Amino acid sequence: MKYALFVLICLATLPATAGNTSNPDVKKFVAAADLCEHFLGEIGGPGSAKEQKQLVNKANHYCDIAKRQFKKIDAKYKADKDVQAILEDYRDELTD
Repeated sequence: MKYALFVLICLATLPATAGNTSNPDVKKFVAAADLCEHFLGEIGGPGSAKEQKQLVNKANHYCDIAKRQFKKIDAKYKADKDVQAILEDYRDELTD
């Protein structure tokens, strides 16, 4: 229940750029990328070793999803300036 509430809050507070497109691929990507960034920011904070391990697992999960989606969307929408502007916010963190 707590996790579902957290996800809803994260989705409700997506960056303003996410609302500028009706593209479902981009919306899914932004949600995963924002969760990736969130969980990465939580690592090293207060909590037991077990909680830290859970945060690392969640960060890895969402970051892996976001990286895969980034590559697909970047290639698929190479000529779409709106999509590329959104991707630019994540490019440094998600490209190898």
